Amino acid sequence: MIIYLLKSASCLALLLFFYHFILEKEKMHTFNRFYLLTGIIISFLVPLTTITILAKDAIETNGEPIFMGNTTSTTGYETFNYSQLLMVTYLIIATLFLVRFISNLVRIIQKIRKNETIKYQKAVLVLVKDEILPHTFWNYIFINKKDYKEGKIEEELFTHELTHATQKHTLDVLLIELLQIIFWINPLFIFLKKAIQLNHEFLADEKVIHQHNNTFQYQHILVNKAAWNNEYYLASNLNYSLTKKRLKMMTKQSSPTNMLLKKLAVIPLLTAFIFLFAKRVEAQEKQISVSKHEITTESNFPTTGFKIIKGEKYFYVLKDKNHKYYNREGKLTDQNGKVISSQQVNAGDIIEGQFITKVYDNGEIVSEFKDNTPDAYKNLQKSTTDKIIPPPPPTSKPSVSITNKKETTFTIDGKTVTKEEINNVDSENIESVNVMKQKDGTSTISIKKKKEPLYYLDGKIISKKEMEQIKPTTIERVNVEKNKDGSGAVYIISKKN
Repeated sequence: MIIYLLKSASCLALLLFFYHFILEKEKMHTFNRFYLLTGIIISFLVPLTTITILAKDAIETNGEPIFMGNTTSTTGYETFNYSQLLMVTYLIIATLFLVRFISNLVRIIQKIRKNETIKYQKAVLVLVKDEILPHTFWNYIFINKKDYKEGKIEEELFTHELTHATQKHTLDVLLIELLQIIFWINPLFIFLKKAIQLNHEFLADEKVIHQHNNTFQYQHILVNKAAWNNEYYLASNLNYSLTKKRLKMMTKQSSPTNMLLKKLAVIPLLTAFIFLFAKRVEAQEKQISVSKHEITTESNFPTTGFKIIKGEKYFYVLKDKNHKYYNREGKLTDQNGKVISSQQVNAGDIIEGQFITKVYDNGEIVSEFKDNTPDAYKNLQKSTTDKIIPPPPPTSKPSVSITNKKETTFTIDGKTVTKEEINNVDSENIESVNVMKQKDGTSTISIKKKKEPLYYLDGKIISKKEMEQIKPTTIERVNVEKNKDGSGAVYIISKKN
């Protein structure tokens, strides 16, 4: 984190250096505003950029164990944690800055609520009794009430403050204030804030000169108001940094060619920053040959080997500083040899994308092989008895043959019928069809037919055909009833002569 903050601060310092000596001198204030705001983002992102550099590193040993990476020893006692103390101190100071920021913000809001306000073009005038120069916060322009009522405020000043309001300069100020609270330890944000606010004044001055076309008179007004002070540091002030630089900028004539070249110069500048401050990572190809010895590395390449824990030999996989240990039975253990999972590793199992083969001799791991190919047995090392361990014979799956084809049973309303009878059933008379599969593999298709209703004419049963022949003019009423078994009955009462 400290390295990142140092790189970020260095990047921001160079951006400000380039702005102060190259860009600020030209009359391209809108581009400069974009440059300053974007420079904040760039200073945070460039140190996070990663550049990968290819490199080869071969390690080959048959002797003593090799330990690579962090070899810092630890002592048995605890020291005072200075990092926590520094963090607490940092947060306390940041909190104090935050309280100050909120306090000033509340003061401005109260000032708006307590005083008279008047709608003025795209802004709101706040009439205060204080002897102040016009200044702007968001779209609120604070002016002296007496001067406004008596008409003593020049039109140029209104134009100046309206530019701050319409171009949302307060947003830039609030952003840099919040960054100062978080990164108060970085003094560069103080210079960055001054550069942003001065550029705001350049923009407002340019608008006044372009609209009123009286540079000398406007300069005379500013000089006469130079001694006035404003009390709110979050606001855009009319006489902010009224220096010789600001007065000269009003009459400066910039060459379009020079401005274009300086804008284009930003591109190689940012490219150079990426190569200068980006994080470099070496992608290493490692060729490792070991013989019952431990190699510990912190590269991204997964490494396997053996380690003695409490007098016992364990097989381990190391990747990104994360170890996985396996005992002689192939069970996953922690770094102390305690079994934490019943997962076992046998010949042909895959660990971290590698094909692993372990060779046992009376329960002890005597050889291991890893490869990215499925043929993990092709280069097996010899065991301590110089015997080559052959691969296990392939196992074939038992074939399944079907000797008898299970038949399907058909039923209609619970009665067993043939397939032909099923096919002869009119689909309009079918209420439901159920297909059931038995444990012995046979299937039963059951069809439930619709129940035909019974027809009654004046209490006597008649057929459906007879019912259809009854003339509607002879029917007094019709009653329909449904039985519990799903069948129905239609009772027809004829008219009496």
